[in-house]
Order: sequence, then structure tokens, then C-alpha cells
Amino acid sequence: MTYYAHTSELSDGSRDPNQSKWQPLRQHLENVANLAKKFAQEARPGDTEFAQAAYAAGLLHDLGKYRREFQQMIQGVRPKGESTRHKQAGAAQAVRTRNKHFDVCFSILGHHGGIPDKADMAEGVKAGTAVAQAVASEAELDFPGLEAAIVGPGVALRGTDFDLRTRLLFSCLVDADWLDTSDFQARRKGWPIALPPPKLNAAHLLPNVLAYIAGRAEQCRNADVARIRAKVLASAQTAAALPPGVFSMAVPTGGGKTLSALTFALQHAAAHGLRRIIYVAPYLSIIEQNADVFRKALADSADGLILEHHSLVEPGKDGKAMADDPESDIAQRLAENWDAPIVLTTSVQFYESLFSNQPSRCRKMHNVARSVVILDECQTLPPGLTAPTCEMLEQASGYLGCSIVLCTATQPAWKRDPVRLPSGIANIRELAPNPAELFRQLKRVEVAWPKVGAPGLAWSEVAAEMAGHQQVLCVVNTRHAALDVYHALKQSGCSAVHLSTNMCPAHRLRVLDEIAATLQAGEPCRVISTQLVEAGVDLDFPVVLREMAPLESIVQAAGRCNREGLLDIDNGGGRVMVFRSQDGAMPPSHWYRNGAKIVEQDFLACGRPPHIDRPEDMAEYYRRLYPTGDLDSQNICPDRAGYNFRQVAESYRIIEDVTTPLVITTWEPARAEVENILVDLRRRPSRALYRRLQKFSVNVYEHDLRQMASACVMNDPPGVNACSLPYDDALGLVFGSAAAVRVF
Repeated sequence: MTYYAHTSELSDGSRDPNQSKWQPLRQHLENVANLAKKFAQEARPGDTEFAQAAYAAGLLHDLGKYRREFQQMIQGVRPKGESTRHKQAGAAQAVRTRNKHFDVCFSILGHHGGIPDKADMAEGVKAGTAVAQAVASEAELDFPGLEAAIVGPGVALRGTDFDLRTRLLFSCLVDADWLDTSDFQARRKGWPIALPPPKLNAAHLLPNVLAYIAGRAEQCRNADVARIRAKVLASAQTAAALPPGVFSMAVPTGGGKTLSALTFALQHAAAHGLRRIIYVAPYLSIIEQNADVFRKALADSADGLILEHHSLVEPGKDGKAMADDPESDIAQRLAENWDAPIVLTTSVQFYESLFSNQPSRCRKMHNVARSVVILDECQTLPPGLTAPTCEMLEQASGYLGCSIVLCTATQPAWKRDPVRLPSGIANIRELAPNPAELFRQLKRVEVAWPKVGAPGLAWSEVAAEMAGHQQVLCVVNTRHAALDVYHALKQSGCSAVHLSTNMCPAHRLRVLDEIAATLQAGEPCRVISTQLVEAGVDLDFPVVLREMAPLESIVQAAGRCNREGLLDIDNGGGRVMVFRSQDGAMPPSHWYRNGAKIVEQDFLACGRPPHIDRPEDMAEYYRRLYPTGDLDSQNICPDRAGYNFRQVAESYRIIEDVTTPLVITTWEPARAEVENILVDLRRRPSRALYRRLQKFSVNVYEHDLRQMASACVMNDPPGVNACSLPYDDALGLVFGSAAAVRVF
């Protein structure tokens, strides 16, 4: 008898009765085992025991498909009461022998539906034991030696070390399983087989980047700034020879941090055989801008090398695999696995993938191993996640063989502290030359702080202050405040630009380009924005207004002022005005409110306004901020140590409120392109098409989504939610009384 893993389909989507076109189960198990072993060897070279575990997981993951009931079901005859779940048998087999491999067991149980908690794992094994025994003879006849796949002693790791190993093993298994299934289906449908991406040739790419940096240096209009950037670059290049580990790049805004980090990453990868570069940023505005910079820096070599991946269009069901067979949903197998040489992604994607238990998110972890990871603007991480994040990054620099670069002008206090942060990072090496001196040399602004007891400003007063300047940026704390100031400016007869995360990335990038061109031409430019413009966006205003906020936010907003140093600091430099508002509304995070309170009470009320150009003041700020809350507010560290994978995934959330991505179909400049992409996706889905949709998408909160449900077509094509609501060329997606939602 021939046992099958997957059927084939006719052009109308029905089951092909010609079983010679179906995939034999033995072939699928062998393919997955060999591919999982390959991934394991690439992730941890020389670890033969781990490679063998990945091979065993591949052989056993679909052991339950040898059941007579499953084979009947796959041929269209569903036995009464039969479930298509088949994972428990292989999981049970992994722990039936004297050498119990619980990491293999967890991985197999999780390959549909997600890695379970420890208590649920025991239930899965119990349910699968009888099945494993029942299929033993059939499996051995079809695939001799299959039941002897588990060899060697079980893994001796404990606690979070076992947790990370299991996640990595799970990643190898899931990616191998999904790739083999997708490859089989593509061949049967006659679709072109996706070619593997090129490998990172860092030594070849480095000269292009250095030439690009040299060209930009020639265009820099401030010789002192150009000299400092060159110094930062040289220091990063020298440090590239250091052994892999955790690094920081504490460079003030405008000091050439991003390109120096890219240069370090390429040179470091070439020196130590690291496989890819992963650039992580908190906001899409940074990714949009830096993806363009990376492509220009890499020149012609950029084609096919760079992947932008964020949460706006994610094939699959919110990153969750179905509990049933994956062939029921082609889209979820197109979820990104980060096999590209250079990946640009959001903090949400990167961090939540490390802590996820879901197949579509975890499948990329084996490709994170042995990478250079640049964490740009890392200070934006919610402080309540500091402890588990630092613990994971420390492990990634060890077990996963990564080098981590903490890249920000406002370095958070992530170094290990026996009292405040015992799970912090033990050894952080600085890439920048003398950060304190860099901050002094790159001082370009003077900050005017509000007087103690001074009343807050009405939004009309803020608008009036903006109207008094030809070029000015105002950053406020809420989207409603940004709209109020924008409308007040317009009513006064002033031109104004409202930067909204309710704009899709393509629209927002166009507006940012227009702002930059207007500033360069010296024409009037008044911009009102929320925090999206604060970190990493390359704009240069002579005047910046910032509503009272945590110190790191104020420093980042100041980084958009006199960025190129063209205004002489001896003559006042750029002007940053911090103000209180009558409204006083802030984001719901208690950390945000606590940060603003520390600025008010511990600095201003004590007669010592913080100096944003002194790293010691930022260090003092964090020393005061961290004790105001729990740095592991969701108890993630003990849950990881207790093997509660599902609970960890549910607890680790960069954004607490659930959001849903919507593809905008009503933005006129892109209406035809979006429609063509949707048509092509329905006909022949591919990763490339999903990637193209990312730049036309906006995330909305669940309570807003309910209000606009009648204007949205959900999951058609799979993984895409199309929105036909009006789209304003100034405000973006328009719905209800607000026109902005935060996008990551």
C-alpha cells in the first residue's frame, strides 16, 4: 500500500483522482528531515546532536498520517468523528524511548497550531501514544527504520536554554515542512519554482557602501559634521574585527549612525562568516527611508538582496497556523522566512517572532541565527519587556551566534545590573569613539524648557507659535492633538502638512520626500506629527516644538532640528521648544506618563533641566525610570524557564492593542496598481505579490475596524483585507472622527 502526505488538485480546485500525482508520505518525511537537518547545520555548524534532532523531527512529524483513518480522509472519505490532527503520534514517539527528546516532542506538537505549554504537551503525548503504537507496523513496512529515528541521549539543557533550543528546532522543522509542501504544490500546479535568494557576499558589497558614504560626505555642507561622521565610520570599521557579541553605537542624531552600522555589519559578517544582516526599527517611517538608503548604498547589487517585512500584509491568519493540514491554506505557507541576505523589519516582527509559538512567525528563527542584527532606535522598546528582551538578546548572541548592535542616540540601560536588571546583557562593547565627546561636538540645538508652574498652551496657541516660523516641526503626544493643531493652522490661513500613520507607507514616503525638498528649497514648511517622525526620519528643521514627553522622546524630536549643523550653535543653533498643553493627553502607557513625570519632577522642578547632549543625564533618567515599574511586567522570564510557550507568546506584545492590516484600494495614485496585484494574487499567490502590497496598507485598531466593517472585504485573497473607505491625500485613511492610527 502507498501512503500519502498530500493530494494534488485539478484546475477547478477539486481533488485530482490520479494518485500518481499525489505526494507519497515517505517522500515528504525524507524531504522534510533532510531540509530540517540542513537548516540546523547552517544555524549551528558543528552541533551534530542538534542536526540529528532536526532530522528526527522531520522524519516523525507526520507519523500519524500512517493511520488508516487519515489515509481514508485524504482520499475524501472522512471517518465518523475523525479529526485530521496527526501530530501527536510523532510527538509521543519522541519521548517513548529511554532517551526522551522533549525538544523534538514540543516541536512536532507545535508544527500545526503552535508550540504548547508544558501541561498541554503532556496531554498531547498521552493522546498520541496509542496512535504511535497502532501505526508502528505500517510505518515500518513503508519506511524501514522510521521508528528508530530518535537516537542518542536527550538534551541536557534546562530553563531558558532549553526554551531557545526548542524554538530553533521548531523553526527548522516548520520551515522545512512548509517549503516542501509549497514546492510540491507549485510543481503540481505548474507554477514557477521560486529560486533560492543569493547568499550574502559582504566583502563584495562593502566597496559600494563605502563609495556611497564618500559621495554623501562630499555633499555635506558642514565640514565639522563630515569629519565627525568619518571618525564614527572609522571606529566602526576597526571594531568589525572583534569577536561576535553585543555592541552599542551611542552616536548623536546626525552622526552617521545608520550607514556606519551597515558598514560594520558588512565588514563584521565578512570577517566572521555571518550569513545575513537584519535591520530592525520601531516605525515604518524609518524602514521606508532606510530601505531606500540601503538600496542606494548597495547600488546595482541591491536587486534581489533586500527584503522589507513588517506586519501590514502577512500571509496567513495573524501569524497563526491552522490546526489542520496546511494545504488548506496556501497563503500562510507564503509567510516570510527571512532567507534574504539583508532583511529590514519592524520591532514587532523581530521581537514577537523570537517569543512566538506560532509556525508562521517562528519559521524564520533559524535564519536569524548567525546574523548581524542592527536594533535601531532600540530605546522605543516598552520598558515592561526589558528583562525578557535582554535575556533573549544575550542568548541570541551566544546560542544563535548573532552579533547584536544597539543603535540609538538615547541608549537604554540594558547592561546587567544585579539589583535593577539581573537578566540584562553582560558585556556590551561600544563601537563609537568616545560617545560623550561626540555628543559635545555634535551639539546643534538649544532647548527651551517650560517654566515650573507655567500654564499649558491651547492648541490654537501652539498653531500661532508655528505660524510665526517659516519652517517648523511640531510633535505632539496623540493623533487627536495632531489633527487639532493641523486644523487650527489651516484655519489661520497657513499652509500645513499633517504626517499621519493613517497614510499608507507609499503615500507617507512621498510626503516625507516632499517635505525634504521643501526644506531644501528654503520654502515655508510647517509640519505637525505624532511620534512617528521622532526616530530615524531624516528631516532637518530650524525650529522644533515638542509637547512634554519622556526624555528619550524629547531627545529624538530634537534630532530633527539643525540635523546637518548648518545653524551655528554659537549663534543659537537650532531651537527646540518643549511645552505643556492644556489638553495634557498622553498615550495610555504608564511608562510614557512616568517618563514625562520624571522630566517634570526630578529635573525641571529641582531646577536642573536635563541636558540632551549629555549621555550622563540620559543614564540618570533611566536610573529613575526603571524602578517605577516592573521590567518583566508579564512574567515572561519565568514562563520561558517553565516551558510555557503559548503563554509566553500571548504575553509578549510590543503593541498591547490588537490591530488589523487593511490594504487601501482608494488612493488614486495607486488604485490601478493595487487592483492588479489583487487580481494576480487571486490567480497565483506569491511572496513577491504580498510584499508589493505592504506599501499600500494601514493598520487599524479592532474597535475602529468594527466601525468600518461594511467597507472592508476580509481575507480575499487569503491574507489580505481590502478597504474601500475614502482616502484623503492630506490625512490618509478617513473614518469616524479620527484620521490617524499608529502603525508599526
